[in-house]
Amino acid sequence: MDYTSIHIYGHLLSDDILHEIETESSMQGNREQDFNLDVSLTAKIDNAWSSLRNDWKLFSERNSLRDPYGTKAVRRLMERFFSSLDYQLDYQPTQIEVGERKFDIPYICPELDQMPIIIVGDKTGDAELDLLDKCTLDQRIKGERRQKSPQATMLDYLNNTEHVYGIVTNGQVLRLIRNTGQLVKLTYIEVDIRRMVEEDHYAEFCSLFRLMHSSRFTHSGDDACIMEQWFNRSIESGNRIRAGLSDAVQKAMEILGRSVVCGKGAGNEVFRQAVINGEANAQTLNKELIHFIYRLLFLFIIEDRNLVYNIGAPDTDNDYDQKVRCQDIYKKYYAVSRLRDLSELPYLRNERYCDLWEGLMDSFRLFEDETFGAPLFIKPLGGVLFASETLHYLRQCQITNEQLLAAFSCLNEFRNEKQNRVKINYSSLDVEEFGSVYEGILEMRAIIMQGTSVSEWNFTFGAGLDRKSSSSYYTRPDLVQSLIRTTLEPVIKERIAKCQTTEEKIRSLLSMKVCDAASGSGHIILAMARTLAWYICTLRTGEDNPASLDYREALREVIQKCIYAVDYNPDAVELCKVVLWIEGYCAGKPLSFLDHHIRCGNSVVGVTNLDVLLDGVPKEAFTADNKETKKRIIELNKQALKDVDLVRSGKNIGLSVTLFSQDIAIQSIDSEQIGLAGKVKEINDLPEDSLLQELTKQSKWEELMQSPRVECLRRACDIYVYSFYKQFHATDLTSEFDSETETFTPFNIPYTRTVYNALQEIKYLDYSTEEMEGLQVLPDSFKQEVNEVAQANRFFHWCVEFPEVFADGGGFDVMCGNPPWDKIKVEDKKWFEQNGRADIVNAGTAAQRKQAIANLPISNPELYEAYQLALANAEAMSRYVRFSGRFPMTATGDIDLYPLFAEHCYNCTREAWGLVLPTGIAVNDSNKTFFSNLIEENRLISLYDFENKEGLFDIHRMFKFCLLTVGQKQDNAREVSGGFYLTRLDHLLDPTRIYKLKTTDFELLNPNTKTCPVFRTSRDAMLTTKIYRRCKVMINDTTSENPWNIKFGSMLHMSNDSHLFRTYSQLLNEGANLKGNRFLLNNQIYVPLYEGKMIWHYNHHYADWPTEGERPNTVPTPTLEQLANPYDTPMPWYWVPQEEVDNRLVKVDAKNNIIWEWIHKWLIGFRDITNSTNERTFIVSPIPDAGGVGNSATLLFVERGTMPGALLLGMMSSLVFDYTTRQKIGGSHASISFVKQFPVLTPEQVSSSGYEQDIVERVARLCWFNHDLDGWMEELREECPEEYDLPEEPVIWDEGQRAVWQAELDAIFANLYGLTTEDLRYILDSEDVCGKGCINETFRVLKERELRELGEYRTKRLVMKAWNKFEFDNKLKMLCYEK
Repeated sequence: MDYTSIHIYGHLLSDDILHEIETESSMQGNREQDFNLDVSLTAKIDNAWSSLRNDWKLFSERNSLRDPYGTKAVRRLMERFFSSLDYQLDYQPTQIEVGERKFDIPYICPELDQMPIIIVGDKTGDAELDLLDKCTLDQRIKGERRQKSPQATMLDYLNNTEHVYGIVTNGQVLRLIRNTGQLVKLTYIEVDIRRMVEEDHYAEFCSLFRLMHSSRFTHSGDDACIMEQWFNRSIESGNRIRAGLSDAVQKAMEILGRSVVCGKGAGNEVFRQAVINGEANAQTLNKELIHFIYRLLFLFIIEDRNLVYNIGAPDTDNDYDQKVRCQDIYKKYYAVSRLRDLSELPYLRNERYCDLWEGLMDSFRLFEDETFGAPLFIKPLGGVLFASETLHYLRQCQITNEQLLAAFSCLNEFRNEKQNRVKINYSSLDVEEFGSVYEGILEMRAIIMQGTSVSEWNFTFGAGLDRKSSSSYYTRPDLVQSLIRTTLEPVIKERIAKCQTTEEKIRSLLSMKVCDAASGSGHIILAMARTLAWYICTLRTGEDNPASLDYREALREVIQKCIYAVDYNPDAVELCKVVLWIEGYCAGKPLSFLDHHIRCGNSVVGVTNLDVLLDGVPKEAFTADNKETKKRIIELNKQALKDVDLVRSGKNIGLSVTLFSQDIAIQSIDSEQIGLAGKVKEINDLPEDSLLQELTKQSKWEELMQSPRVECLRRACDIYVYSFYKQFHATDLTSEFDSETETFTPFNIPYTRTVYNALQEIKYLDYSTEEMEGLQVLPDSFKQEVNEVAQANRFFHWCVEFPEVFADGGGFDVMCGNPPWDKIKVEDKKWFEQNGRADIVNAGTAAQRKQAIANLPISNPELYEAYQLALANAEAMSRYVRFSGRFPMTATGDIDLYPLFAEHCYNCTREAWGLVLPTGIAVNDSNKTFFSNLIEENRLISLYDFENKEGLFDIHRMFKFCLLTVGQKQDNAREVSGGFYLTRLDHLLDPTRIYKLKTTDFELLNPNTKTCPVFRTSRDAMLTTKIYRRCKVMINDTTSENPWNIKFGSMLHMSNDSHLFRTYSQLLNEGANLKGNRFLLNNQIYVPLYEGKMIWHYNHHYADWPTEGERPNTVPTPTLEQLANPYDTPMPWYWVPQEEVDNRLVKVDAKNNIIWEWIHKWLIGFRDITNSTNERTFIVSPIPDAGGVGNSATLLFVERGTMPGALLLGMMSSLVFDYTTRQKIGGSHASISFVKQFPVLTPEQVSSSGYEQDIVERVARLCWFNHDLDGWMEELREECPEEYDLPEEPVIWDEGQRAVWQAELDAIFANLYGLTTEDLRYILDSEDVCGKGCINETFRVLKERELRELGEYRTKRLVMKAWNKFEFDNKLKMLCYEK
């Protein structure tokens, strides 16, 4: 259905989802039972429609004199309307307070989680405005408390609360708004109620009812509401459109490419001859086809959005009649979009004629040639996109109507997965979705196959580099907006707040420099431009929702002045320009000059600070084909560095110092950069209102960038980086002696000396011919060599290419982006896929693939050479990022690209930056130096971690990524907003998931690593932080605090020491004798080897291995009878020699002196393998010293003694301690680095609590149930005071009694850790406090097991009983009362 009264903005719902809602009654959320009605759905809709029509009649006949704003009448109408849709409105007589702000929200819906609704009058109180029929939802109405329009008020309220949806209406128009943080492209559904009723659109009202019924906004547990489910499905639908457009572009280009190489026209023959002669190739044609497609997309959009002409009102536009007439002519004869319509007419597809192609070239010419377009009031657009030579070969060719319409048919529609035809709607297509075109281009590798006759020629696409291989992932608009909201918007608001006048505010915003260092097709940089333009336009116009033309003019200005972007892929750079041109297009004005701000290059390989040149090339840069050559180049560089030191010291005291034997005086290159920056600023300020002005600006910039001074500066940077890429050979280090001049020919190789030579040539530019005599300059051959390497590897020197940004130690104001998530290395499968070798890609095994590669020198030497070059370049890039000094915090280990981009933003941003990154940036050990810097310098603003379960990215569903926002260094602790385990964007608005911590809390929680603490909910964050504030960590590496005087250790490695292990059958076969669970063999005792799975809390007999058969994956536990037998000896799987165990409990120095010895008759071990969602996470137990321990159980040596060990054992076995470990362990290992940072009460806190005796007595009874721990008990008895009631014999195992003792220990430690009754209830059973179905995870698995096996949650009952027995609740109340 083509709706007349329902309109979707910002893609809240896609066309196909809206169609499904209208037609599919079986759709999830659209079924009759989904509305929760007590009557039939049809009857309910009919009643609501009838009621609205009757109410509208009364509303339209109202008396406006008594109600000048229409507020009373609208409220009566809409209250009845919402009631018919089962809303229960609760009127708010006062403004709603949110923090320190107040919002004028007249109604909320309590049963819909306080969903906000604004109902306002349909009159403004301004007679002139009312005559213009301005919608009051977009106006600041007189006489109202509201400082903003209703729409802006609702958006502001949604942005400051957890609500996702809100409704605004003035009776005439109703809007359902979704909070996506977008300012410009708001996301809402608009319903024209007046038109719907007065034109009797009953069918559209049925859709309205299905869209707006109250049941659309209810949800249970963690499930999204129906409207949100539909929204997410619409995004998936958009993904299908994107995929369809990508395929369409590829098919269209293939059809056109084939038509070029197989065509019979003279121009086609010219191209074929150029290919044969080597003047052109497949890439030449591919490049032109890409520009051709970009032109089409540009024109499709501006035509479908009616933007080709800017026609004013008849009484203000002097050329109104002529423009209207020209517009009609253009649409009828020249519009490119008409070819999409013609492609649907089969009879036009003719092989004999090429008139449509010729007409298309004329359409292009309108925007290229001023004289040709002038009669139709069309001015040339300029830029590379519409330069006359951009389609050099294509425009000469002939393409038949058949082939052209076939290509346009691909761009007109595609078939979805159900084989239904789907038309591409270019007017509503977001230009961000052009990323799919970028992805499509990445996936294509053009191939021309020559033939002996024209018919044998062919053009096709082979396998290219798919988007996963390139680490290029489309970033959803709502994800981008979330990043913009936390990064760019606060900076904008802060700047506005600092200024007094509107002009100052606008000037401040237009002076901002924002950048995306891995821009792809420009999706994120466009969002930044839109946001800046929206703020500027609202300041200029004073309107909350400014007119489209005002906004586009502001956007064009922002794009010209504020936007910077860099990407490694040249096709992506071109598409980024197209995207910005489309959005900033203003009829009658040329395309903005963007070449100086949108650049192609490798963002992480190049110089960012010119001072690095004066430091010289580090020795680590060099590599050679043999050690002797490498040694020689390092020595040469060392000599040059010594001279550099002289230069630098001379610079520091303001002296001129001679370098080498010539007049090379380097004082400072700051002045060169500052001078260059001033010239660039002058060019930036030039106007671009006509094509001549735009061409002048382009010419001046190109002249400057190609000037000798800039070339010298760039060359010095190139030589510096080339030093890391050059593979030196012995022949590179030869020099000839000139006997006449008694001088050596200098080494023209990249190292410190030639970097300085290149810089010195800047000074030579001011020398006369006489002064230049006898001076040595770099030869042209070396300059060309450097330039070729730099271009091939796309070195990008930020301080040279953007001097106006980096002069005076500056940088960008804000940087945002989604950089590549790949490593710096050549992955064979990806590389050979890109180079069309499917046989190598699909080789059965890695060994077979290696063999196929090894055969390349014979089968395809050129490809092998390219492969070796790729390997060398990857190694060179790795060497550069490690040793150039640009990335001291992140260039470690197996280098990932994304941390490098993060550190680049860290170094090059003045106010704030935000990136979409893998969550490893915050939690991986390799990034801890970088992340700890963010914490120590109070830079971190927010970090939101997402699991990709909902497919936010087209990558594995288990992948974790985050939105990271960082500000500038500050002295005071910063409040950080965080969230983990998010799966949907609306989770960012969920207060139960999003928590606030101070940067000082990060150091409190993770003092050793400074990595990001991971919490599932805000309650977990608050409770864990509360616990840590009361405690110390087990070992603080920063302060060397170790309150329990413990050491960690590992006795026997399950793999490395496996040669020492014997099984039951092996020992018996060798003739060993078994006594208990020990073997005696040849006077050597073999003792049990304890593994992690053999222990549980207070139980070192948790497993009893079988003595026959294969080693099982799961180990049976002993029976209750076995546990109750104090002489029982459970069997291990392995035994080890006693002497090996004893040797590992002693450490000696080189002279065999004992430097450490474990003197106790017991050990404490904890399981290494674990998980935060297991029944219990941290499993610890005492172990007899007469046993070996495998590395699956880490040893914890408590050197304070046995009683302190018992206290620590009780603490670490408690539920509250286990709860904190669940917040810390993110993987499957309780690694020592984790355990060191677990929170422990100090011995002094425990001993002074009055509960030390209670703890020791219960731990003793729980642990000593078998004689194999007699030694432990003997030592404990010796250390404890006499009044402690310790058992005389092992305590017979009693499951019920042990549960009580353990519960009492849980209660005691909960109290000592400072928990309240509610805190303890939450830890035991989160649903008990937060409600059924809550997302909080504490001990759900434990609860479910006990309910299943015992019929009750026994642990909870016993712990709370013990809590009450000790009267901890009353004691807490008394303590609070005393305070």
